[in-house]
Amino acid sequence: MFERYTENARRAIFFARYEASLFGSPAIEPEHLLLGLMREDKALSERFLPSAAKSIREEIEVRTPPRKEIGTAVELPLASETKRVLTFALEESDGLEHRHIGTEHLLLGLLREESSQAAQVMHERGLRLGALREAIAGKDTGAPSVRLTSTRRRIALGLEKLLEQQLPLLRGARVGLICNQASVDHKLQHAADLLHANANVNLTALFGPQHGIRGDVQDNMIETGHSVDRVTNTPIFSLYSETREPTEEMLQDVDVLVFDMQDVGCRIYTFVYTMANCMRAAKRFGKRVIVCDRPNPISGIALSGNVLEPEYASFVGEFPLPTRHGMTVGELAQMFNEHFGINCELEVVTMDGWSRECWMDDTDAPWVMPSPNMPTVDTATVFPGAVHFEGTQLSEGRGTTRPFELFGAPYVVPEGYARQLNSIGFPGVYFRACVFQPTFQKHARVSCGGVQSHVTNREEFEPVIVGVAMVKTVYDMYREHFRWKDPPYEYVYDRNPFDVIAGTNKVREAIEQGSSIETINESWRAPLAEFKQKREPYLLY
Repeated sequence: MFERYTENARRAIFFARYEASLFGSPAIEPEHLLLGLMREDKALSERFLPSAAKSIREEIEVRTPPRKEIGTAVELPLASETKRVLTFALEESDGLEHRHIGTEHLLLGLLREESSQAAQVMHERGLRLGALREAIAGKDTGAPSVRLTSTRRRIALGLEKLLEQQLPLLRGARVGLICNQASVDHKLQHAADLLHANANVNLTALFGPQHGIRGDVQDNMIETGHSVDRVTNTPIFSLYSETREPTEEMLQDVDVLVFDMQDVGCRIYTFVYTMANCMRAAKRFGKRVIVCDRPNPISGIALSGNVLEPEYASFVGEFPLPTRHGMTVGELAQMFNEHFGINCELEVVTMDGWSRECWMDDTDAPWVMPSPNMPTVDTATVFPGAVHFEGTQLSEGRGTTRPFELFGAPYVVPEGYARQLNSIGFPGVYFRACVFQPTFQKHARVSCGGVQSHVTNREEFEPVIVGVAMVKTVYDMYREHFRWKDPPYEYVYDRNPFDVIAGTNKVREAIEQGSSIETINESWRAPLAEFKQKREPYLLY
């Protein structure tokens, strides 16, 4: 039913279900859908219903008879009026010749259900169907279209600028490209194909990171072999094999290494350490390095989590960075090179149009899964905290369609776990009790009780402390069943994998000693403030 719906539209419907449960409604009515839409797509609601969010909620509350709140575990049906709204939204999308059904079409559908509370409160605030339809079609001259692509900021990727403006950096050189399936331009053309097809570029080698050059290798610690690219007939050297750093032999036909990969904004992710390893090899063997910058998908402002302790350095955390570092790959490359002393010959090709407050989906940059269990920006949003579950015997949702959003184990009672987590009162997130069955990895083909974390406000959501609190809560509730993961983890054989992930043993020890979440979070503040000063000279945007 929802195949054509955008992620925002689906989330608006999810929030409508949540609103209906708050109102104690036995069904999801159009007014709940309006509130869910306003909660999910603030830009749309602020454009067409400016300063109205609070008054609309208050008016709906006045018009709605008081009922007892319904638990969110109860599945609420769509009211017949809401079903008509969804039908109208489909018709509006088709009439506008849009291929998607977005929040803008839901808003049109709500106005067409004229007898509903939602349509009445919008009508009272001056919103009219014809004018809204023209605005969405882009026919009014007072404001830009709200079509899916037009509300996103146009940016130029480092790869595009390299090929269009800075090609002299490659001219006359033998080029090695570090890439994977996410190394694409706005037209979804792969970097290897673009370099190979350019008469001014001599592409001589490809280098693949963890999960392989095509991102097809699902799990961690599964090495990939060397091969030859079928399209360009270029040799592929795996940097997740017997070595994670290019050897002299691999670089014998290379003068310059181009790094073009999508990071996820979290210290605990191997791609930027592949970049660092290539920079070291370049320094050792006299090669140049060009880093093509890409957005930090979870924005470049917020910093959170603990700063890695050097004695816990590994392939998932090589430098003293916080868990959520708020930097782009280009900025990290500069910091690695200057502050951490790699000192290779480095050139960073910056982006145009990106600024620190931008999330990936605030821009028109293409999103291709950077790794098999990173399907969406939603996944990247929760990952800096959710990744800590990899250091436990609980499932972090691998083997489901919602990795790093689903968590659980066969012994967890979902309703109790969800209730305990929600009682903490973390802003911007709601934990829904659920049962899921992974198809592979931990607890494969076994039903697991647990929760799905639903981020309701990503600007308020603090992923790292939330993730640690989720581990701590299940540890406290099920101590007789809970187990940390056994080594090895990412080529570390002599340490607790949770400590390798956290970059310290202090978080695990705090959980085991019963320290409060507040105490754990407070211990991170001073190191974060110090890192914020250290990163300042390397920020490019």
